[in-house]
Amino acid sequence: GPVYHALGLRVGTIQEDADPETRKHAYAADVTYATAKEAGFDFLRSNLCRDERDIAHRPFHYAIVDEADSILIDEARVPLVIAGERVSSSTSPYKIASIVGGLVENRDWVTSEFGRNVELTDAGLDRVETALERGDLHDNRNYVLLTEVNQSLHAHALLHCDVDYLVRDNRIELVDEFTGRVVDDRRWPDGLQAALEAKEGLPVRQGGRILGSITLQHFLAHYPRLAGMTATAQPAADELHDFYGLSVVPIPPNRACIREDLPDHVFTHERARNAALAEEIASVHSTGRPLLVGTRSVAESETIASRLRDRKIECRILNAKHDEEEAAIVADAGALGAVTISTNMAGRGTDIRLGGSDESDRDAVVRLGGLCVLGTNRHESRRIDDQLRGRAGRQGDPGTSRFFVSLDDDLMVRYGIDDLIPPILRPPNQDRRIVHPVVRRELDRVQRIAEGQNFEIRRTLFRYSTLVEDQRKKLHAWRSQVLTGIADPDIWATRQEDLFRWAIDRFGSGATEEAEREATLHFIDECWAEQLEFVAQVREGIHLVGIGGLDPLHEFHKQIVESFWTVYDCVEKRTADALVAINASGSGLSLEAAGVRAPASTWTYLVSDQVLTELQQMLFGRGNVAFTAGAVVMAWPLLAVWAIWRRLTVGRGSAGN
Repeated sequence: GPVYHALGLRVGTIQEDADPETRKHAYAADVTYATAKEAGFDFLRSNLCRDERDIAHRPFHYAIVDEADSILIDEARVPLVIAGERVSSSTSPYKIASIVGGLVENRDWVTSEFGRNVELTDAGLDRVETALERGDLHDNRNYVLLTEVNQSLHAHALLHCDVDYLVRDNRIELVDEFTGRVVDDRRWPDGLQAALEAKEGLPVRQGGRILGSITLQHFLAHYPRLAGMTATAQPAADELHDFYGLSVVPIPPNRACIREDLPDHVFTHERARNAALAEEIASVHSTGRPLLVGTRSVAESETIASRLRDRKIECRILNAKHDEEEAAIVADAGALGAVTISTNMAGRGTDIRLGGSDESDRDAVVRLGGLCVLGTNRHESRRIDDQLRGRAGRQGDPGTSRFFVSLDDDLMVRYGIDDLIPPILRPPNQDRRIVHPVVRRELDRVQRIAEGQNFEIRRTLFRYSTLVEDQRKKLHAWRSQVLTGIADPDIWATRQEDLFRWAIDRFGSGATEEAEREATLHFIDECWAEQLEFVAQVREGIHLVGIGGLDPLHEFHKQIVESFWTVYDCVEKRTADALVAINASGSGLSLEAAGVRAPASTWTYLVSDQVLTELQQMLFGRGNVAFTAGAVVMAWPLLAVWAIWRRLTVGRGSAGN
């Protein structure tokens, strides 16, 4: 911050390992640098403080977001969670993992039409029940056990090592689908993380009770003034305006872009695509021109690298397993003869300089045509593809980009590309690429469909998640007033007048009022956590009201609003009962006698949005309008319950159908 210092402004920076005092000092500066998630976590921590002096997060003023489309759109639905009081499982997750791991696909379990959901068949359910020796898993007494079995089945069938996650340093590390990087402190929800750890034979870290949660979208919306910057904002202009009221203003580049974006090469199947990709890489590499190959997963990047090494082509791999080498690998990706295989390039801010990091061979690389960028898949979002393309042709440099696409790529299969392309244009197992404008047109159409569905999901989630967020705001406004002394709880004097006078006479008005304040704060946090649990329960069964002809959205709102007003009664009753417990304990003004204590420890994490993506595919793919209305009424941290419910409530009669 030399510029800010020259202007007389103070600058603070918040790192993940910063202690509370460092955070308070950084937030007190005129300009504070922090990641969105760290600022969000500090906000959640501040909402649990029992002493005003412990609050680190400052009031909201102005936020400028780097990589704005990534944070404001792609990461918007990711919830930040603060939890405490770990709970233990009633059944060994390792035993369940062993049983489920021995099941056979199609015999014991089947996946949905999109490969995004999994359920036991009759035969599989019988095998699991026999092995567990606990009787009918659909009996109410086995509710928790059935949940754990279905979570384990999800972990075994739908989550894949080196694609969705890595196993490193004896722990699970999630891989972000947009950036290809390992994401610190992110977990799968609802016990799925524990099931995955058991699957891999790792120490199981049980989840705890959620004390507070907020999505990045709602957190950033607190700022009365919000701005951002990104090179790929234009395709997201509608969403940025709808969600945040922000307009996109294009700024002309310093130098005109002369990169050539070549038409896709399309193949009927992956084997032909990979063979053609390897031939293209070998051909370009033989000239000395540098190549950057973008892949969708860690596994795919290593498969392509292995194929190239079989051809005696040396390459460097940039994926979640090698993210500590990111800056060096990206910086040299433009060197003469360099071949770099990378997972998604979103958010990798290091520039690729032609001729290497020192640009010693720049002229030679320019004569060869600059950096050649090849992509192995189309992403659901054009912005992600554009970020890969944009690695070539920086600052007026020459360059080219091309995508190699297979009709059995995940995106193409999930959105039914085979139904859009006439059979005559897609003969089976064709080794040569398909050359026809209809094919390219339908590929673009599939991507637009995916983008449109993602947009609608995010817009609907934002609309309905506002209810729970508004409740949180209302309750925490009261909490803030109690914490800062702006408002007195006035609960003991109203509900326990005689005991209140006794406490004042014995302990003094100051100590008594402080004890009441602390008790009120404790029970606000406790009753709000229970409200979140209730919302989750409502969400689990809300689909059933649609079957009965009622509007799921209306019923959801009705139940959640009614339950919210009981939160205030809950707080007042428990706070009043605390004074009774204090009196009965005979141990002075001890709040511990009333069960009032701060959590022994709290921890923060992000919840993976993969389950939300599964929900999206199932809802839109099946076109069930009535179910869609009920299925999107719940925001994180509770939306993932839908997927768990789906696996919980598959009865014997529907299994295997």
